[in-house]
Amino acid sequence: MKTVHLIQHTHWDREWYFTENDSKILLYYFIRDLVNRLEQDTALGPFVLDGQTVVLEDGLQVAPALRERLQALIRQGRILIGPWYTQTDFLVVGAESITRNLLLGKADCDAWGGYMPVGYVPDSFGQSAQLPLFLREFGIGCAVIWRGWCEQDVPYSEFTWCSQNGSRVTTAVLPWGYGCAKWLPTEGEQAARLLPAILEKQARFSLTDHLLLPNGNDQSPFEYGVPAMLASLKESQQDYQFARSSFTDFFKALQATGCPLPEWHGELLSAKYMRVHRGIFSTRMDIKQLNARLERFVSQALEPLLAVAGRLGLPCPQQAVENIWRGAMKSQAHDSIGGCNADRVNSMVKARLCDGLESAQQLFELNMAMLAEGITAQQTGKKIIVFNPLPHARDAHVRLTLYTPHADFCIVDAAGTPCRWQLLHDEPQDMSLIVQELSNSTTTTWYRKCDILLEAGALPACGYQTFYLQEGRAAGFDASTAGENVLENCWLRLELAHGQLELLDKRTQQRYPAVLRLVDGGDAGDNYNYSPPPEDWKISSDGCLTQWHSARGPLHDTLTLNWHIPAPADAAAREARCCNAGLHATLILSLPHDQPWLDVEVEVNNTLRDHRLQVEIPVGVTQAFHYADQPFGLIQRENQPAALQQWQAENWAEAPASLWPMQSLVMLHNGARGLCVVTEGLREYEIPAQQPDTLAITLFRSVGWLGKADLPWRPGRASGMALPTPDSQLPGPYRAHFALFPLAQAPDAPFWRAVEQWRTPACGYLDTGWSRFRTNPHGLHFPGRYSLLSWDCALHFSTLKKAQHSNALLLRGWNPGLTPVPCGQPAATGTPRRVTLAETPAGATDDVIPPGTPVSWLID
Repeated sequence: MKTVHLIQHTHWDREWYFTENDSKILLYYFIRDLVNRLEQDTALGPFVLDGQTVVLEDGLQVAPALRERLQALIRQGRILIGPWYTQTDFLVVGAESITRNLLLGKADCDAWGGYMPVGYVPDSFGQSAQLPLFLREFGIGCAVIWRGWCEQDVPYSEFTWCSQNGSRVTTAVLPWGYGCAKWLPTEGEQAARLLPAILEKQARFSLTDHLLLPNGNDQSPFEYGVPAMLASLKESQQDYQFARSSFTDFFKALQATGCPLPEWHGELLSAKYMRVHRGIFSTRMDIKQLNARLERFVSQALEPLLAVAGRLGLPCPQQAVENIWRGAMKSQAHDSIGGCNADRVNSMVKARLCDGLESAQQLFELNMAMLAEGITAQQTGKKIIVFNPLPHARDAHVRLTLYTPHADFCIVDAAGTPCRWQLLHDEPQDMSLIVQELSNSTTTTWYRKCDILLEAGALPACGYQTFYLQEGRAAGFDASTAGENVLENCWLRLELAHGQLELLDKRTQQRYPAVLRLVDGGDAGDNYNYSPPPEDWKISSDGCLTQWHSARGPLHDTLTLNWHIPAPADAAAREARCCNAGLHATLILSLPHDQPWLDVEVEVNNTLRDHRLQVEIPVGVTQAFHYADQPFGLIQRENQPAALQQWQAENWAEAPASLWPMQSLVMLHNGARGLCVVTEGLREYEIPAQQPDTLAITLFRSVGWLGKADLPWRPGRASGMALPTPDSQLPGPYRAHFALFPLAQAPDAPFWRAVEQWRTPACGYLDTGWSRFRTNPHGLHFPGRYSLLSWDCALHFSTLKKAQHSNALLLRGWNPGLTPVPCGQPAATGTPRRVTLAETPAGATDDVIPPGTPVSWLID
């Protein structure tokens, strides 16, 4: 006899085709009904509240009087909560966001008095290979998932899942989803006719006689009559024993069988039985970029600065930082960050991210201003504070915005030695828009707004250095001059010839012709999935260069290319092969004098609809696999999924397209030749089937529907709703930023150090003495140069922040490559202790860190 574990639950999307306002109003009635039913019948429960504590947070906004009753049920184990704060995405969202999601979710569970120790992920659009790592770091040994699994990866729906560093969790799949047993009849005879087919499907891939039966669905109320109905079937059949259960009880029963479980290593992205919606990696790319910017700025600029400021005696606004993270996580839920929402919802997702970035930038500027206030000037002029968040000293080029009434200015260090800088942009600025005191003036105060790049040498580790702006004094070096059609430094040479770009790696003499070619094709898909038109007509930038100019500067040389690409305005024009519109695009290519990378900015004015714009980067390496980054690691993937040959014959739910997610990096190399692309917020790449030696980075795609039916790459019903989403066409200006890193050999320590330099820039602040807001003097005194700690090792910096539950500092790095590296111990005032991502003692540790592994230190 098989044991059926009834799991009663709801899957609570905060927003989707409806807004969070809609769901909160519904939540009032849902929570009230759930509490009443459980209190009226003590035999009912447990009930899984979707594994995310944000449901409780939202619920108390509309039903605060229910707090004590809810808490009592949670403490009794009749309502199961956690471990997540929100049901996040795992392929688009960054590693620090996933970590903080569990950290805040666990803190919420502790406050409520209950905790479901199961990594419940019912609806993420594909599963990261690193999910076992995150769960194990938080002491969670079990996971329940849905999308991405199929028996061709691992033959059973119960298995041991291993992450890159060997972390292991016992995993159960809901092969037919969390809603496979929704809306069960409460009358026994009807249920007896319906259930056998459901249970037969549930048992199809099961390794043992223990089956999960999830009873619930999207925003569904408690089906309180189901347990009694199942109990009534006890006498009428002999095949199944039904138990009101939980995921924890299911895993206990699974373990008690003693049945050995198969192992799986890697990600789960199969679309054989369920859609994984591979197009979400590039849907609403503006939202993806904003989220990436917020994640990086908070974890790698704001929090490190607050750690430094806190050790110097300034207050730490920890609750404000936590509020920023919680707001971001509400926009990182699988639908929200996926962009597969109604336009109104996408506007709210974007607004939350903008709100978080505004708060983070204000915190950063106020703390920089307070640091500057406490520093005794060693030179004349206005103080410039340059902050280096990395835990090792470095030289850096720092972007700064200066406001000055003078035609000339000089920047010097603490010893009075002039520094080199390069003017990037110069325009007049009405200062009444910047300084509140000038807003009521009867005359306009005009300054120059100068965006510059400052050469800052020997910046201290996790610290700052003071420079000085001396206005009215000549810079003391030659400014930019006109250049030629070639950019060149010690490592690289880029040449423009006949409208195309060729990159030369001078270390190996390897040439990369026709790099950075813009290609625009049709997109007949929706917010969930890219789908090529039945007969696509692709337009490229070949022959469309209208003008170019270059400049040689003190710090880097630039080449600017302008294209006007005739193109079809929409799907109908593309089908008719009619170029009735145009795509205006600008590429700004910068080659620093002191680094082995080519910096690329793309600016596009998007007036087209129903299309996808990619930049193609031929590598000239043909092999079966490539590498991309994933949360806290690097993953090897096949260039062309083998399942492409069989998906249609087997009636898969969705094509296993060669569209892949990345955190920020993809590379194709063979040890002698190769290219790595590192991006700022771009999350999708492709290796086209007809161009297996080419990396195609998706800049953005434009679609006009939330869901469409019968797509060639996704047959059948529409995903979501057949709802127009004109904002998802992304009309107007669009900007993307990335860099090319040629590989002279297999990735080594200098390569990874250069990648870290590009991904984690130093930050600058000019203390003008003017401010939008004023604070009273704090009376503290700070040195002009300061380093909080150092940790000079091969690990990449992840964050430096205040610990969650104490005044200690938390420092984290991770191994970005594919070989083990030593990590050493940070040099800091205080005793560093290794801890987990959960900030609990790490137990036995090793100085050699495996690939794909984070290392966290708690420093008192």
